Amino acid sequence: MILTAAPEGPLAAAVRPAPRNLKQLDFVVLSLYWVAIGYLWTSLGGLILPDLVLQLVGRQHEGLALGVLEGVGSLMAVVWQPVAGALSDRTRTRFGRRHPFILGGTIGDVLFLVGLALAGSFGLVLIFYFLLQTASNTAQGPYQGLMPDVVPEAQRGTASGYFGVANVVGVLAGTVGAGLILAHVGRTAAILSICALLVLTMLPTVLLIPDRTERSAGQFKSVRQAIVTTFGQPLRYPSFLWLMASRLLILVGLVGVQSFVFFYFSNVFFHNDRNDTITASFTLQGLVIVAAFLVSWPAARASDRYGRRPFILVGGLLGAAGVVMLVFSHFQLLPTQLVEPLARMLKVPSLAAQATLVGVVIGIGYGLFFSVDWAFMQDVIPAKEAGLFMGFSNIATAGSGIIARFVGGFLLDPFNHGPQLLGLPGGFPVIFSVFSVSLLVGALLILKVPEVRIR
Repeated sequence: MILTAAPEGPLAAAVRPAPRNLKQLDFVVLSLYWVAIGYLWTSLGGLILPDLVLQLVGRQHEGLALGVLEGVGSLMAVVWQPVAGALSDRTRTRFGRRHPFILGGTIGDVLFLVGLALAGSFGLVLIFYFLLQTASNTAQGPYQGLMPDVVPEAQRGTASGYFGVANVVGVLAGTVGAGLILAHVGRTAAILSICALLVLTMLPTVLLIPDRTERSAGQFKSVRQAIVTTFGQPLRYPSFLWLMASRLLILVGLVGVQSFVFFYFSNVFFHNDRNDTITASFTLQGLVIVAAFLVSWPAARASDRYGRRPFILVGGLLGAAGVVMLVFSHFQLLPTQLVEPLARMLKVPSLAAQATLVGVVIGIGYGLFFSVDWAFMQDVIPAKEAGLFMGFSNIATAGSGIIARFVGGFLLDPFNHGPQLLGLPGGFPVIFSVFSVSLLVGALLILKVPEVRIR
């Protein structure tokens, strides 16, 4: 086996001053936990939680309930992941500085996911979701710090491609795989599938990836020092802050569509038919991920030659265009010859089939963005504090969920109770327009981040 904890080997070499290049298998093993992370949050946020919310609170308050649930849970992600990453930078144990956090966080994930599966009230769901966010971010911050510990600078583009593909695979599995399990086996089975994948990908991460990089500084002496350092240090790096602003707004648009597409199909086309809604939802999201998968690898490799900015710029603009198409989804936009075969295959109305095809445009934009996002961050952050900065970057990731679901949730219900807009319940043209503008502005902000050429 290439990846071992022995002193020699490509990953062991990656923590030396002059690391050797990693091999393909190294990148695969290093990326595995990304698959589980993508599966967890895509299946939970896009399918399982909306289904659970509908069962527990009903359609009248679905947007508000989802907004509160995601907002409270994501608040912990925003606060805790940077702190966990910074703590791991400064930790020294016989098992390494990142591994204990990854192992402990994953065990917590499993326990709190089981709690979600057994919860019978919205209050219990809220508590277990908050705890799940805490456990998951305990693992994610240090895991994101582990990756730059072992990836040589010259291979950042390649590594970013692998991580982007791994995330896309996880999101695809969470969309299609968990969608099929949810539709045909049930919610408990879908949640247990998340638990299984988390454990199966965590084990090679902690057993096969060396974790011997020395801590970057002494451990924090007080809570105040931890907070001031964690949230103050990144403010000294303007390029990183512009990159985070761009990332936040692009993700608001992408996460917003993912979060509300279930309600969109349910309200617009299927009028509470649960199975058809699930089918259409994971078809659209599946097309997003397939398109993203196809562009991620070549885009990541090309970014080493042409720079990171062009790919994020074009990705955000394409995402914005795709979301605009959803605003006009009640009109015939695509040729009948293209739409009708898909409508017959899915057994849905032709306009619903047309809406699912929007996923191709959004998916290309999604793939261009995610394929170079990690590499661009590594270009602009200090390597010795990767755990802190990568954890801090989760403020944009988790913050996008808070903003998208709060804004979308609070706008959806009142506008849906008003007159229709463009032939749709009024809330959907409103929130999709907001998400499209967010993608557009996020794409333009990337122009504020200078390219850093790694030789």
